[in-house]
Amino acid sequence: MTLQLYISGSMTLPDDNQWQYRFYVESETSNRLYIISQNIKHRHWGCSCPGWKRYRKCKHLQALGLPGNEQPFEVNLIKT
Repeated sequence: MTLQLYISGSMTLPDDNQWQYRFYVESETSNRLYIISQNIKHRHWGCSCPGWKRYRKCKHLQALGLPGNEQPFEVNLIKT
């Protein structure tokens, strides 16, 4: 089974040499935008929020159905 994520094209960012499928998610509690992306080499997903930076898991990944703790996970990302 593959998770499908539908992301608005206006929320996507260009890939870089470490991360791909980069896109913004909005914070539920502030006006901040966080970046969700997949690590190219290790295939895990990460977030730019303080929770992921400190604990390697966060509510943003969880809300999208993505695992934390740097577990590899494949997604079919569909830009709308």
